[in-house]
Order: sequence, then C-alpha cells, then structure tokens
Amino acid sequence: AEGRAYFTANPIARYAIGDRTRGLKFAPDGSLELHLQRDRPAADKEANWLPAPKGKFQLVMRLYAPKKTPPSILDGTWTPPPVRKVQ
Repeated sequence: AEGRAYFTANPIARYAIGDRTRGLKFAPDGSLELHLQRDRPAADKEANWLPAPKGKFQLVMRLYAPKKTPPSILDGTWTPPPVRKVQ
C-alpha cells in the first residue's frame, strides 16, 4: 500500500547496511560505494548490494547520537553523500 514501508524479500536476506555490516568492500581511498537495486549486481559489486524493490522506493538513513561538534549533521557541516542513479 502506498505510504507504507516494508522490507523487500531478497536472495541474500539483507535489509539494511550499517556500521556492523560484515564483508563490505571499501575502495583504496576508504570510500564506500553501495548498490541499491533490485537485480543482483556483478560479482565484484555484490558485497555492497542492498536489494531494493521494483519501481520507486524510499531510502532512509538513521543517525544515532549525532556529534554535537563539527562536522555534524546537526549544524549542517556534514551532509550525507549524494545518491546517484546509474544506468
């Protein structure tokens, strides 16, 4: 139903990515690229796959106990990285 949020059943039983998610592959510069998509990505990208439903979906970021000093989301000196649609 529209306006309701549900987890998406998927073959790897992954419903979120967080600081305790094991097996993520970081780039040499320390960055992390996540793949939010319905279809399984190429094998070299699967470790960073967060399965998404078909069609539109809502992406949610939870931030617990954000820092009160910069850089902080509280004062706008930190913002989440952009989400880009890739064809």
